[in-house]
Amino acid sequence: MQPIPSRSTKALALALSCAFSGAAYSATTISLQPDERSSKDVFIYEFDVPGVFRIPTSTRTTNLDSETLDRLSPPPTRPFGDFLASANTDPLIGPRGEQRAHDARSLIQFDLSFLNLTAAQVAGASLNVYALPGLPAFANPTATVPVVTELRQVIQPWSETLVTWANRPLVSAALTQASQTGVDQWVAFDVTGLVRDWLSDRTVNYGVELSQPHVTLLGGRPIGSLYASSAFDDPTLRPFLSISAVPEPQTYALMFAGLGLVGWAARRHARAPKQDGAR
Repeated sequence: MQPIPSRSTKALALALSCAFSGAAYSATTISLQPDERSSKDVFIYEFDVPGVFRIPTSTRTTNLDSETLDRLSPPPTRPFGDFLASANTDPLIGPRGEQRAHDARSLIQFDLSFLNLTAAQVAGASLNVYALPGLPAFANPTATVPVVTELRQVIQPWSETLVTWANRPLVSAALTQASQTGVDQWVAFDVTGLVRDWLSDRTVNYGVELSQPHVTLLGGRPIGSLYASSAFDDPTLRPFLSISAVPEPQTYALMFAGLGLVGWAARRHARAPKQDGAR
């Protein structure tokens, strides 16, 4: 049996090295950006005044999801289902003793059940929402007066069409936050740890809540954040979850085992007696 020529051994080592390292180190980006029908997102609003926005009942007993608003007659002047919101205001007491706080929080949940991924494969993940210009009652954040929004894990089930401010689900302490410095821009939250947890135990994925921890004023008005929802008319601006995935750890073991085998073959060839070329 002829030994492997030195050039062939080196070429094989290089080929295996490139093949394995390419597979091991390249990451794939997975983006989940569902539409209204296949999504679960809504914002809940604390404003205990019946008739506001032509909603006949107190907004504590409904929510501003598009499916809910479709039932209203006449419909609201603005399709509130096309955006999400996050706002924190100082509460005011109305003439009937009602609390007139314009507080809003958003709930967003992504279905990960169909993903063929493990927690170990997640190199990074981010939740991305597109900031829209605010409503007249609110000021928009700026580079000099930004607004901070916190992300919390939802730890109870909730219904997109039934959740309200009064029955909103329990949430964790703030896990991360993002600073918004304007409108017509993306706002990203790092959810790497959350996505890993959800993939490790897929029964605990109830999504996240976006809320503002403080009242931030600009020109005497509170700053509020509006985000495009899954029902927004431009599908490219809807919320999306981005996951950077890498191969399983076994791929690294296979790579090193393959390179070790090539190295052993090269050493064995170096120790083999020289063949007489005249034969």
